[in-house]
Amino acid sequence: MKTEAKLRRRLLLAGGAAATLLPWLEVFGGARASAQTATPIKRFMVFFYPGGVIREQFWPTGTETDFTMPYILEPLKDYKDKLLILDGLQQNNMNDNRPGHPHTQGMTGLLTGKATTSGPYSFFLGGATDLAQGPSIDQLIAKKISAGLRFSSLELGSLWPTYGTGPAPQNTINYTGAGQPAQPTSDPWKAFQRIFMGLDTSNPDDAGALRLKRTQLVLDRASAEYKALMPSLGAEDKIRLQEHLGRFEEIQAGLMAPTGGNPACMAPTNITEADSITYKTGGNEDHVTIAAAASNRMPTIGRQMIDMAIQSFVCDLTRVATIQYTDAASRASFPWLNYNENHHFYQHDGGFQMQPCADIARFFYGEFAYLIKRLSETKEGDKTMLDSTAVLLCSEVGDPPSHDFKRIPFIIAGSGGGLFKTGRHLKLGGKPHHMLLVALMNAYGLTETSIGDEKYNNGALTGLG
Repeated sequence: MKTEAKLRRRLLLAGGAAATLLPWLEVFGGARASAQTATPIKRFMVFFYPGGVIREQFWPTGTETDFTMPYILEPLKDYKDKLLILDGLQQNNMNDNRPGHPHTQGMTGLLTGKATTSGPYSFFLGGATDLAQGPSIDQLIAKKISAGLRFSSLELGSLWPTYGTGPAPQNTINYTGAGQPAQPTSDPWKAFQRIFMGLDTSNPDDAGALRLKRTQLVLDRASAEYKALMPSLGAEDKIRLQEHLGRFEEIQAGLMAPTGGNPACMAPTNITEADSITYKTGGNEDHVTIAAAASNRMPTIGRQMIDMAIQSFVCDLTRVATIQYTDAASRASFPWLNYNENHHFYQHDGGFQMQPCADIARFFYGEFAYLIKRLSETKEGDKTMLDSTAVLLCSEVGDPPSHDFKRIPFIIAGSGGGLFKTGRHLKLGGKPHHMLLVALMNAYGLTETSIGDEKYNNGALTGLG
């Protein structure tokens, strides 16, 4: 039995409210706060989609600054001067006979730089693996630039998970620490309630303030129960419990953090009610596809999540966010594209089908274009939010049929407040993606010279600014 499950059972036997807060915390995420970040504001986002690209229909042709956007990248043509396309990065840590399915390997190391390790999570071929054994760069950056805000970071998903019922190596890219997943909130209404609860706008929300007070009381009670239980636990459980206590304290601090004085700060109004659609996830069955009714909501949910992430930036509730479309299991279908089998079916299960994979990738890049458009429309003085934000687009593999980790798609949109020089297609010749991760951390003021597994590090990628 996993440590988390053992701890949950002990808390339930103790009859305390703290046990019920373990799953609640997974949805609430974490407002991990400390001191206020100085201006000027710089922001960071991650945009993830699964399945890589069809290389012949994706990579630009031409020179570094004068290049043509192929079929998959066409939705981004109006934002060409806002893009830094990184061509030729690879996950070297996954080319070393590591355990786990290639999709799992890609997800594990994508933002952490960590190779997979053996563990309790099975996902088809390659052996069982554990959660990533290190933090992801978004969380490290968040501690630096979101300090003192209500949320250190936000993780928002559309149709997540498509295999299993909670965080697992094949569906998670964000980690606060070793074995500590920061799972996406995938219901837009729950995300809305969590992010904008008690938001102080020009019309103070008494009901929101009451919810905020109740949340603080529940946290206080749960913290007391955790501390009372601590002496009866073994060493391993005490470590895990102390981590949860730390999160309680950070959430409580974040709830009291100011939301800034931007007059444009207001809760979004276009968020749907809680998604009541149920569907059967993959489990151990092959070829399982999420019901068309649920899959068909992916574009709507995704854009609502994007809108909420941007509004959280406007209100200065956080300066780091992740938008994640499904996961590496890729069990969602695409009825609006007339593709009614799941994404993984077109990659592998039904035999590799190039054009469906290209069309599906093009859809995701259209959603990326929507994110860039929304950022560019959000004014901040004489600039836009895109000027202060860098958005890292990424996927877990490079090529769908072979599962290889070469030439993985990485794109930076926006300059991050002058950190990156856009309008370029850089050819990097097989450099390890660790170099990009280190460069991103350094750009946001962290001094680390490596990330993840030391043996795969070669310093920071140069030439981005």
